[in-house]
Amino acid sequence: MNLVIRFAQTYFVRHTLWYVGGMLALLGTNGLTIYILMLLGQATDALEQGESGVPAILMIGIQVAGMGIVVMVLRTLSRVLYFTPGRRVEAEVKQDLFDRILSQQPKFLSQWPPGDLISRASSDVGSLRLLAGFGLLQATNVLVILVVTASRMYLISPRLTLWLLVPLIVGLGLTQVSIRWLFVLIKKMQEEIARISDHALSTYDGVSAVKAFGAEGYFEGRFDDLSGAYQATTIRRAGLRAVIGPILLVSALFDVFLLLWLGGDMVISGDISLGHFVEFTGLVALLAAPLRGLGFLIAILKQAQASLERLYAVTDPEPDRPDLDIAAAPPPSAPSLEFRGLTFRYDDGESPVLQDVSFTLPSGATLGVFGGTGSGKTTLLRCVARLYNPPSGTIFVDGRDVRELDLANWRRHAVLVPQRPFLFSESMRDNIVIGAEEHERLPEVLNLAALERDIEALPQGLETQVGEAGLMLSGGQRQRTALARGLMRTPSVLLLDDVLSAVDHATEAQLIGALRNTQGEVSPTTVIVSTRVSAIQHAELIIVLEGGRVVDQGTHAELISRAGEYREVWRRQQAVEASDGG
Repeated sequence: MNLVIRFAQTYFVRHTLWYVGGMLALLGTNGLTIYILMLLGQATDALEQGESGVPAILMIGIQVAGMGIVVMVLRTLSRVLYFTPGRRVEAEVKQDLFDRILSQQPKFLSQWPPGDLISRASSDVGSLRLLAGFGLLQATNVLVILVVTASRMYLISPRLTLWLLVPLIVGLGLTQVSIRWLFVLIKKMQEEIARISDHALSTYDGVSAVKAFGAEGYFEGRFDDLSGAYQATTIRRAGLRAVIGPILLVSALFDVFLLLWLGGDMVISGDISLGHFVEFTGLVALLAAPLRGLGFLIAILKQAQASLERLYAVTDPEPDRPDLDIAAAPPPSAPSLEFRGLTFRYDDGESPVLQDVSFTLPSGATLGVFGGTGSGKTTLLRCVARLYNPPSGTIFVDGRDVRELDLANWRRHAVLVPQRPFLFSESMRDNIVIGAEEHERLPEVLNLAALERDIEALPQGLETQVGEAGLMLSGGQRQRTALARGLMRTPSVLLLDDVLSAVDHATEAQLIGALRNTQGEVSPTTVIVSTRVSAIQHAELIIVLEGGRVVDQGTHAELISRAGEYREVWRRQQAVEASDGG
């Protein structure tokens, strides 16, 4: 319940005027409804005593009809005044959640599969919209009806009112016991729908592999298993709600029995009039409707509580942003990079992925990073780009600790092009210029990334839709499209993670030549990770990683002049190229 209160203090107070207006509309609705019942009671007493003629009764009927119209208008208005902030709260929560996700580092977000995060942003936020709109409307309505109705009933007969409260109190107690199990089932449902979302998303992303291996049956069976588990939990929840709902309804019906038994006797004895008995009957009926919905309201509250636990698990942790207190501006041009004994591990207790890495790269120079699988090449780039924060005092940019640089600005200056890039289901143009402002550089960038011929061969050129994740393009085309995307931003630091692995040697030579040319006024400081010696042999400095350590470094000429893994790979690749040429 503390989470619900916290949520209300954060979001509901922003829409206080809407809720106050809705509450006033509900007060008017229920006040007029009770006044109508009073008029019916007065008319009954008048008819019983023979004191009113047809004109007087007709006048009461006209009053009741007029007030009935006003009640309909006020009831509709109350829903508008409650449902509108509910939708606004939904938008605000989604925006806050999205902003928080964007501010977090990959290490934090890797705790949840993408489908789980999507579930939190859709299903869980939908529960909160229900709480902020219909739930709050129902809660206010129940409170107003209980207070106003009980007050009027007490004025008519305190003794009868107290008797009628007994079944309601018992019903509320039994309901409270039942909803504890409801909370457990709701939380389980949310976890299961998250697993379904993640399975559906991953299957859709890998649909080509599923079809290629004829594995449709397996994935369909897995989806059926997950859906079946969710369906079973949903049925259990529905069964429990079917039990909770009638508890309060039965309490209200038992009140009708007590009213007929005790109230009828009081009319006969003269303790209350027949008109008051008629009015009392209407008041009890008025209580029955919100009590029937109280079970649903409790379900909404418990579902919102479970949703808040899942949402706050994502939004509460502070981002791993050591730069927030300093936020130094990145250097305006190609900076020097210095590594001082960098040792990095992804999680505490794990063996370090990088160990005591030290070297200096001058401004505007190119670094080649060579090594086998698992040697730490990609991790080194991630630390420079600060996808993962390196330890303090290990990476310096123009003499400043990279952790002190404003992260958003640094990522605009340091562009990382991954080996397996993600392309959006948009046109080639949109995939390349996304986020960039200087569209006039597009022809130059296409030339640098050796994409001009590929663009000409596409059906609609730059406007060709590349499909989900670039499905229409080859691996080499996807890599070069991502490279063009990075070059559009005229970076001061360019980080290339084996982006030439899927291109042929001729295209590789063209790309390397283009990258060595000056981009803008100053060439960027460049780091190229590759298992191809030909892709990095032009670099001013090459480091060889093995087991996370720098086992050798120097120029290409220096490295092939002495024994080592670099020279052995170079010789093998030279032999393969010679064989292909022959």
